Amino acid sequence: MRNYLIIFFTLVLGVSTLSHCSAQEENGFTEIVLAQIGNSKIKMVLRKIHKHIYMVRGVNGLPSPENQGFMSNSYGILTSKGWFVVDALATPELSKLFIKGLKQVKNLPIKYLAITHYHMDHWYGAQNYKAMGTQIIAHKNLKATYEGNGNLVLAATHKRFKVFKNVKLTPPTIVIDKKSKRFNMGNVEIQVIPVTPAHTNTDIMIYLPKEEILFVGDLVNKGRIPFVGDRNASSRGWIKYLEKMKAYKIRMLLTGHNNPLDKSAIDFNLGYLKYMRKEIARMKDDGLTVDQVKAKLRKTPYTKGDKVDFFHNLNIYAMYNKIGITEMLEEEN
Repeated sequence: MRNYLIIFFTLVLGVSTLSHCSAQEENGFTEIVLAQIGNSKIKMVLRKIHKHIYMVRGVNGLPSPENQGFMSNSYGILTSKGWFVVDALATPELSKLFIKGLKQVKNLPIKYLAITHYHMDHWYGAQNYKAMGTQIIAHKNLKATYEGNGNLVLAATHKRFKVFKNVKLTPPTIVIDKKSKRFNMGNVEIQVIPVTPAHTNTDIMIYLPKEEILFVGDLVNKGRIPFVGDRNASSRGWIKYLEKMKAYKIRMLLTGHNNPLDKSAIDFNLGYLKYMRKEIARMKDDGLTVDQVKAKLRKTPYTKGDKVDFFHNLNIYAMYNKIGITEMLEEEN
C-alpha cells in the first residue's frame, strides 16, 4: 500500500526550460506562455480567469518524465496589498516559473501562500516562497508532518525515483487548526477554512465571499473519481464537508486539477463517496473479503475518466478497512 502511495504522490521532474514569454487574448482571457516543459509539447500557461485571479493548470495523468510533475494547479489572487497564492506546485523549478509569471502581471510582493493539503504536487514547491519572505498558511497537521516523518518520506521517494534533490520541505508560518482565519487584502477579503479530515488530515479551503469563489484543492474533481487512499483520509468527513460546501454561494469552483468549475461539480464527488460507503459497508456486513468487494465494484455508475482503476482500487481497500470499528475508534479519539 505504501509503495502505491509513493508512486502516486512522487512527481518525476526534470529541468524545465523557459521559453520566450508571449501573451495573447483568447476567449476574453489573457494568456502568458511561461515555459515549455523539457523537450515535451507541454507548456505552462498563465491564464487570467477572473478580474484579479490567475492560474496555471497542470496536465492530466500520473507523473512522468514528460510532464516533470506539472500535474496540478496553482493560483494567484492579485490584491491591492500584493499577491495571495494558492498551492505551490510540485517542485521549486515549477514554482519559480509561476512566481516569475505573476511578477510579469504585476510586480507586487507575494504576501501569502496557502497550501490546500500536504500532497507533494501542492506543497513541494514552497521553498521559493519562504526565500521571498512570504507567509505560508497550512493546516497544523501539515506542520506536524514536516516535524515528523515528512523528510523520511521525501528521502524514500527520492531514493526510489532520484528526482527530488532540489526539494527542501517548508513548514507553515501561519497554522490553521479548528477555526477559520480572515485575511484583509485591501480590496479582497480572503477566508481560510479548515476541512479535515477529508481527502487528507491537512485540507483547507480558501473562500472569497465578495466574488463567491471557492478554492478547494482536491476535495472536488471532474473527469476522475475522488482519491480516498491517503492513510489520513476520511470518506465520512469528506462527505460532511462536501455537504457543507453546497451551502456556500459559489460562482466559480477552483480545484487542484481542473479548469474552473461551477457548483454542480460537487455532486459527482458526493455521489461517488456516498455510493461507495453504502456498497462497501453492505458487502462487508455480508462477510465479503476486500478482494471480493473489488470484483463486485469493478464497474459502478461513477468509474469513468482518467486514473479510475488506480484510484478506485486504492479507495476500496482504504474504505473497506476504515468503515466500521476503525471509524468508531477514530471518532472517540
